[in-house]
Amino acid sequence: MTIRRATAADSELLAEHRAAVWVETDHWTHAELQPQIPVWRDFFHRCMAEDSYAAFVAEQSGIAIGSGGLLVYLTIPRPGFGSDRAGRVQSVYVVPQARRRGVARAIVRHIVDLARRKNLTSLVLHPTEAARAMYAEFGFEPADEMMLRPLGD
Repeated sequence: MTIRRATAADSELLAEHRAAVWVETDHWTHAELQPQIPVWRDFFHRCMAEDSYAAFVAEQSGIAIGSGGLLVYLTIPRPGFGSDRAGRVQSVYVVPQARRRGVARAIVRHIVDLARRKNLTSLVLHPTEAARAMYAEFGFEPADEMMLRPLGD
């Protein structure tokens, strides 16, 4: 298995993997998410060009078996920490036949290493129950936040 940095050419794959995450975790069907895939593809393409999104692709024998990304966003600098950027781990996905072989762990290791190199103030994520122990191995801890959604119409 190899892990490589995603390029704009991977935007479609990243969008398909994001759809697969939503199908597995949020009770959507693949058909219901088809209109969203081009939106995500365009988002990844644009944000990778802006350097506000970085992703990694795991491959085996030249075939993509997993991916995951790092969304970087503006934040208020914390006391004692000069950076004004924070991060969010997004859409870590491994195809079912490649699971339980360390693929997600390798992708997350690349994401965490990149976040450290970017000197981000924090790194957050929304894990599945099955993935909580793996993320804890990297030092992620439960956090106390609340959320209001949706906003808008």
